[in-house]
Amino acid sequence: MNASSTVTTPSKTLLSGWERALLIVPALAALVLGLFPLLLPKPFAALSQFPATDEYIYRLAGSATLGYGVALLIGLFQKEWRIVRLPVIATLLFNLASLYACGSAIVLGQAPYSVYFVLVCSILFVTITSVLLARHAGVPRLEVDQASTSSLLRIFLVVGAIAAGVFGVLPLFVPWFFKYFGFAIDAPFILQQAGAASLGYAVIAVLAQRIVNTRELLLIGVMAAIFNGAGGLASLPYILNLHLLPLPQLIAPVGLLVLVGSLLFLRQAWWTQKER
Repeated sequence: MNASSTVTTPSKTLLSGWERALLIVPALAALVLGLFPLLLPKPFAALSQFPATDEYIYRLAGSATLGYGVALLIGLFQKEWRIVRLPVIATLLFNLASLYACGSAIVLGQAPYSVYFVLVCSILFVTITSVLLARHAGVPRLEVDQASTSSLLRIFLVVGAIAAGVFGVLPLFVPWFFKYFGFAIDAPFILQQAGAASLGYAVIAVLAQRIVNTRELLLIGVMAAIFNGAGGLASLPYILNLHLLPLPQLIAPVGLLVLVGSLLFLRQAWWTQKER
């Protein structure tokens, strides 16, 4: 018997009302903490008591966080657990990595009140996602469909996993490295949060290699579109800033290209579901 034919109870495969309600808090938090630094980096820096020197890093951190918020918001209206499973896993990993960022800031004595606020939120979100994953442990994957077996999609996921992994590990563990790219890095915690968010994308891109049904990939397609689209657009004003070579010059075209690819995947997935 394969994984897709394993018998499970409805309570395992479906999200209850209170489980969807649990997702409201991380969804709203990710939306606010995504849009605020993305659109208003200086006021966000002032409120969080960090220097606003590296506005571009604030915008990238906001872009990465926003993808989680949109995916979880859509997940609130889903009844099928398997559709929200990957975003929930990503949220767990994001917040586990965020705990490391909070801990390092506290140990180094660079922790304003905002770090402790993020620490409390991360603990709460790790708890919520862990509860959901424990309650739905063992739910098999959906059966295979044609769109999910595309070689181009698999290549897209591999490249995405590598890119997100690099931009997850380096900012999270060695934020000072980005001084070589012209950044002041006087608010390493913000860069570490961007890395924590990116690391979540990397891991689910790896896990998505085992998914054989586009319904389970829809929300990570949304996440990729939001993250890369917002990051690409946010990079455009910095393209001519030669002091920041080569990050905005690389992220702008690649981000917008991934946005187009993600939208094409979502369109194909939508048509696949409509025809069934």
